[in-house]
Amino acid sequence: MSATLSDERRAIFQRLLGGAPPGDVVAGFTDFVDGLIAGRYRNVVRSGDSRLTETGLRHCCLVALGGYGRRELFPFSDIDVMFLYRPEAADQGAALSTAVLHHLWDLGFQVGHSVRTIGDCLDLAANDLTIRTSMLEARFLAGSAELFQEFRHRFTSRIVNRRVDWYILSKIDERQREYEKFGETVYLLEPNVKKSKGGLRDLHLLQWVALARFGVGTLTELANRGVLTRSDYLALTEAKDFLWLVRSLMHLHAGMAQEILSFDEQIWLAERLGYEDRPHLRGVEQFMQQYYRCTMGLHDLSMRFVDRSRSVSLWTKLSRWIPGPRMEGVFTVEGETITVPADLRMRVLDDPLLLLRLFELAQARNLRIDAHLLDLIHHSVKEMDEEPFRSPEVGRAFLRIVAGPGPVSSILSTMHKVGLLEKFVPVFATVRGLMQFNQYHKYTVDEHSLLAVGKAEALATDQGILGEVYREIHRKDILHLAVLLHDLGKGCEEDHSEVGQRIAEDLADRLVMDEQDRRTLTFLVRQHLLMSHTAFRRDPYDEKVLLPFVRAVGTPEVLRKLLVLTAADIAAVGPGVLTKWKESLLIELYLRALPELSGEREAPNDPGRLLRVVREVQAALTAMGADPMSDSDIAKELGRFPVRYMHATPPARIAMHLTAVRRLAPGEVVVETDFHADLGTCEYTVITWNSVTPGLFSKIAGVLAAHGLRILDAQILTRGDDVVLDRFQVQDPDFMGAPPLERRLEVSETIRRVLKGLESVEALLARGGRLGVDRRASVLRQSTEVRLDQETHDRLTIIDVFADDRQGMLYVIAKTIFELGLSVHAARISTRLDQVADVFYVTDARGGGKIEESSRREEIRTTLKKAIDEYLDQRPRDY
Repeated sequence: MSATLSDERRAIFQRLLGGAPPGDVVAGFTDFVDGLIAGRYRNVVRSGDSRLTETGLRHCCLVALGGYGRRELFPFSDIDVMFLYRPEAADQGAALSTAVLHHLWDLGFQVGHSVRTIGDCLDLAANDLTIRTSMLEARFLAGSAELFQEFRHRFTSRIVNRRVDWYILSKIDERQREYEKFGETVYLLEPNVKKSKGGLRDLHLLQWVALARFGVGTLTELANRGVLTRSDYLALTEAKDFLWLVRSLMHLHAGMAQEILSFDEQIWLAERLGYEDRPHLRGVEQFMQQYYRCTMGLHDLSMRFVDRSRSVSLWTKLSRWIPGPRMEGVFTVEGETITVPADLRMRVLDDPLLLLRLFELAQARNLRIDAHLLDLIHHSVKEMDEEPFRSPEVGRAFLRIVAGPGPVSSILSTMHKVGLLEKFVPVFATVRGLMQFNQYHKYTVDEHSLLAVGKAEALATDQGILGEVYREIHRKDILHLAVLLHDLGKGCEEDHSEVGQRIAEDLADRLVMDEQDRRTLTFLVRQHLLMSHTAFRRDPYDEKVLLPFVRAVGTPEVLRKLLVLTAADIAAVGPGVLTKWKESLLIELYLRALPELSGEREAPNDPGRLLRVVREVQAALTAMGADPMSDSDIAKELGRFPVRYMHATPPARIAMHLTAVRRLAPGEVVVETDFHADLGTCEYTVITWNSVTPGLFSKIAGVLAAHGLRILDAQILTRGDDVVLDRFQVQDPDFMGAPPLERRLEVSETIRRVLKGLESVEALLARGGRLGVDRRASVLRQSTEVRLDQETHDRLTIIDVFADDRQGMLYVIAKTIFELGLSVHAARISTRLDQVADVFYVTDARGGGKIEESSRREEIRTTLKKAIDEYLDQRPRDY
């Protein structure tokens, strides 16, 4: 019989891949299992024991519960059955259940079972929400049909028809707790097909609410009764069939009840279902776009159905008979809900200006729009004529919504859900549910864009510099529009920033913007990556970096908008992506650029600036209790560092560094550590002699990697007197908050031992076992890129590395750079979830200058790429 079950599963697989309707396949498998279970029940009943026969036919019955009860049995689903018996047949009922269950276990089924009387069922269902729900979907399989009908009658009158509103609210709360556990957004990278938001459990919630409120639970019955509109019925059925297909194939592929749609599963399913790669869109991205569209639609329709099914209070009923005063002659407010009287709804739907006014009032007064009215808008919006939405009056109304005050992101999200946002930005229809199949973006393009608007407007209450900058922005409508549009060019073959510029130009035409607003909007969208690339990959104290950035931005107001757009974009990538460290780099660039744009620039070699820094360092030395230094000595020491050191380093830190330099004996290594609570980072400053050991930078990076530290930034300074000052900003994932002093001392001592030749990095890594163990080889493996930049810096060649991340990656890169005979003068380390964008300012150790020969540059590029790819593609070697 087990062979029969395996054969049936193989047949299901072939039928699904052959295009059979998933509903038919699931129903067919349920019928197959019904036959096995009911057949076993009948065989036991007819086994020859007269008492068992009497019990099985008259005093006991077999009942399917839960998903099995509603005939939704997937290839490896658990089977939930109940043996219902009359009290006088307790012994025979238990014997009957044992005989049936043992057979099912032998066949390989995972069976959840219970043995109960009708009284047991009523008592348990009255107090247990899960049991009540399971029994709500009870279905007769075999045995006494009379007993089952008695159970149905008593269960309906005693349980189903009582406390209906409590039951619905309890199920909503239960589902909300599942969202918190399995994902509060539809757009998870690896969703749970059953329990994540938009998964099949949302459809189950609709069915449970329908059973409790209307006594029917299938979509067909609800449509036949007019409870579901025809369009909602078709949309829900399409989503259900797609998810049933996905879930069934996942079960069959895994050979178990697999519910997580992992990256591996996504690729496998996309291939099996015939999604083919296009030049600008991978097959798996098309598959996931379909998945997200189905789950988003299923969630919205299910929640609106559930909302409509809740009882209306007597006061609300009365208020509908005696509605409150009309606002502007069209709108009424009922509690916290804004709506339109039935006799005026067609007027609103025919007038884009009134329709937008509805959303504008909801936003301004923080009101919900009536669910029935949203349904009507959703069903009507596709038929609305495009031309009236292009009028200047409608454009101004849309800009008022985008400007706020009031929740901009949430009102735009509502407009997107009902399809109204597409009337202004048509491309939102294209990017709806569009997944970017990488580990950088956590959300789909449309969700990311709307979330980014929310991140921007949340800065209104931020007490830091970002909040101050946001509050200073005068035209927040232009800012919010730029945030909304910045990524909408994704999914096209061209560069998404160029496509985004055209989208911005089209919207500017629709909204009849003047030339200045149009230029600002299109610049922000086209150059939305400019600030992050400059801040994270280049030195803002280099004039050849700062001045081109300033010239591109143009004005202080555009700079403010670009800073907020950049921060909001990064924050909307995923939780925790906008770290305090990244925020500090953006603010550093902002504060460097603002004086240039406002005409308050201070000359790099301004004597007044030097004098102020000298005095501040002097005060810091006194506060530290350090040996005094004369002003001329401090100025002389500062002169040995690059100009940016004085600008970028706080006076107290300079004082600490100068003190360490003064006590630095020949051949010695000094390591200073400090924890920055505001950034959540540790700083390790290594002060030594350049001649103490070859490959200083790579060895320090190796020590930090061996201790499991995540390197965020590295500044390498080599003075003319052979003194080296290397600063590493790191996160220590082994500790929450500040690492204990013992930990910092341990890392510092290891750095000293390695640099002084008392221990090798290779031995340390072999002993620690930390290198590369925190990442598995990803199916999302991005192509490694290595670029060399000869233009930006006068004296240094810049190496840009883009690759998947893995613990110890910086050490692998730094070691390879050293082996190539290069000297690292500065590094900018940027990690975007599981991808790095690392930048190294280098010279050729052979000649001390830039790498001029093209063949030498190509050697560096290919050698680095090969080393990185080898490290990512196989288990790390003993580096």
